[in-house]
Amino acid sequence: MVRESYRGGMEKYDFSLLSISRMLVLFFLPFTAYSLGFLPPFVIFLLAFPLFDFGNALHVFIFPFFVMAEFLLFIITESLIPGMFIKILNIKCEEGEYDLSIKDKNFFMLALHALLYRPPLMLLGIFKLLPIRMIFLQLAGLKIGRTALIPGTELIYDPYITEIGEGTLLGGYVKIAGHLVEDKLVVKRVRIGNNCIIGVDSLIFPGVVIEDDVIVGAKSLVTKDQVLKKGKIYGGVPAKEIGRKSK
Repeated sequence: MVRESYRGGMEKYDFSLLSISRMLVLFFLPFTAYSLGFLPPFVIFLLAFPLFDFGNALHVFIFPFFVMAEFLLFIITESLIPGMFIKILNIKCEEGEYDLSIKDKNFFMLALHALLYRPPLMLLGIFKLLPIRMIFLQLAGLKIGRTALIPGTELIYDPYITEIGEGTLLGGYVKIAGHLVEDKLVVKRVRIGNNCIIGVDSLIFPGVVIEDDVIVGAKSLVTKDQVLKKGKIYGGVPAKEIGRKSK
């Protein structure tokens, strides 16, 4: 068996039974979820298509609307069904430090979650079906206040360890990461409090705690384990206190 270590943990070549079985799961489980997501629009198309008479001008006019409705249904089912897989099978990575190896259960779960989560998230980000996107994020594990506002362009990498409070606004293209790779895979919860404003294109790293009534300026970098204190304004790379929020 040929093996090559990477950063002391991840093995490039590993043909153990555990590794092979997990690689098969990484392929077949998402494949099954996305196949089931494709099934409803496909069945409806098969049933409805014979009803169209393309010699009839009205049918020709209606057909593009039918195709667009099918496409919207495709986006919805290809989002919600993978999300239901994540929810029902409780696919998530626990907080902690883990080896960069598929043999490690939490590394495996992070990879499986990403395969079920990222493609629908990208699809919903393009077409901005915000109510469906919110349902999908919550199925994937996000805890978010009912009055929080997110624009649909933000990227929450690890929703199952991300908490966003009431009345909080995320600007466009904000990125929130609950994990990073150092010598090992590091996974830590990110907490954003109530009535916060996170400026456009900001990046928030694992372990960050943003207390209530905080403003984070645009294009800021909130570093690992940083705590932003209540009622203050932060900005820069890395983010530093630059003022206090007025009452």
